[in-house]
Amino acid sequence: MASEKIIQFPDDFLIGTGSAAYQIEGAWDADNKAPSIWDEYFHDKKIIVSNPEAVKLAPRKKYSNFHKGTDVLATDPSRGFSIVNGDIACDSYHKLDEDINNLVELGVNIYRFSISWPRVLPNVDDRDVNQVGVQYYQTLIEKLIANNITPMVTMYHWDLPNILQNLGGWSNPNIIEYFVNYSDFLFRTFGSQVKLWSTINEPRFVALAYGNEGMAPSVGESFNGIADYMAIRNELLAHAAVYKLYKKKYFAEQQGEISLCLDTTAYYPINPDLQEDRDAVSKSYDFSLGVFTHPLKNGTFPQSVIDAVATSDEHIKISIRRIIEFSEEEKMDLIGSYDFIAFNYYESFKVRPMTETEYKEETYLLNKDLGVVSVVNSSNMEDTFKGFTQVVDWFVENVNNPKLFVAENGIFEKLNVDESEKKIQYHRGILTELDKALKKGVVIKGYCVWSFMDSLEWTSGYFAKLFGIYEVDFNDPERPRSKKQSFEFFQTLFTTKSLTPIESDE
Repeated sequence: MASEKIIQFPDDFLIGTGSAAYQIEGAWDADNKAPSIWDEYFHDKKIIVSNPEAVKLAPRKKYSNFHKGTDVLATDPSRGFSIVNGDIACDSYHKLDEDINNLVELGVNIYRFSISWPRVLPNVDDRDVNQVGVQYYQTLIEKLIANNITPMVTMYHWDLPNILQNLGGWSNPNIIEYFVNYSDFLFRTFGSQVKLWSTINEPRFVALAYGNEGMAPSVGESFNGIADYMAIRNELLAHAAVYKLYKKKYFAEQQGEISLCLDTTAYYPINPDLQEDRDAVSKSYDFSLGVFTHPLKNGTFPQSVIDAVATSDEHIKISIRRIIEFSEEEKMDLIGSYDFIAFNYYESFKVRPMTETEYKEETYLLNKDLGVVSVVNSSNMEDTFKGFTQVVDWFVENVNNPKLFVAENGIFEKLNVDESEKKIQYHRGILTELDKALKKGVVIKGYCVWSFMDSLEWTSGYFAKLFGIYEVDFNDPERPRSKKQSFEFFQTLFTTKSLTPIESDE
């Protein structure tokens, strides 16, 4: 529940908003940028977003310039669907000055954004640097700093160069060398000005895309429960290698900090009185978070994950080794390879173990391993607020009380509906819980609202999930931005680093 007393965050608390390159930049092939896996995914699959949110694959047909970068559902809702891609998105690549001005007016002191790997290194490694793409980010960083806004850079927010996917992408161990090369380039190019880095955003979702068709690179479910574990392992080793590189080669001069950015969800037992439902909560955390944090803490995957994979293997008669533990040398690299943990939090789920029938009928091998049924609980605001504290407490207890950073937190609004009151209530509730954590002594460096502006929400398109503080008119070729009704709340929050009592907003 939101506090009725003023909440004042510390003077050094970083508070602002964020975005991701593919979701806002557009200019998908401008100035020598190479295609990413999401360009390939949308162009090849022709993703159709049904009215309002259902997603399916459309028959392949000739690509029309009319649809480039657009989601035309709002212009003709009777059609019931729209073609989606990120070709234009918010057109931030061409609207840099306007976006900087909006950030300044908003009053943020930190802006989290990602760099597009195929925009700066179109041929993957640093033999071929795209100076025009580099200059775009250099200008962005310089303008942020000139306006006293701290840049926080995500190295990889899902937009892998498509040619690297031809080698297997994150399922191929060779990606570790490529990612280290890319990161080395970023450090030497931008590291004198950037002091906060996240290597990979939501590595769990990156890995899940290697076992289904619902996200780029859309490998397909034939490799579900196999390639996704490969990707998890490679992501962890790539992250650790980048951390080691930075500490050895750049830290002495640049004095920056490195994190991995994890997606989080709070879990509640469907029946709190049942031990098996409470155990399902623990297992859900092991599979979603522990699979990444346990290696960073002691160099191994959670035992519950190892045991669950072994059980599935025995049950289904699988002889291929699906999850590979780390060598002693790899463990040494992994353990402690972070300066802080960045995490994204949105909602909570209620969970219980699968029944025997559900287990037998489950087609996704990864879901069999987990063996848990999850039910969305996002409509329960109080559970969502308490869930934020649950996640923070989980990190404190399971990752040796690390420094934390809330990299994404938000609630989406519906099209043409003023849900500003609900949005403000949501952020009040989360920030009240964050304040409680600070008062308990938990170190939380900062907080970023997702998102800076309405943007492409991946396969949900442009109109189904509107997270922005600024609205973007995607039906206008100029992509004009405008303030939403909740703008003043966020502007006051950012400029004063405080939450005023509820009654003062009325």
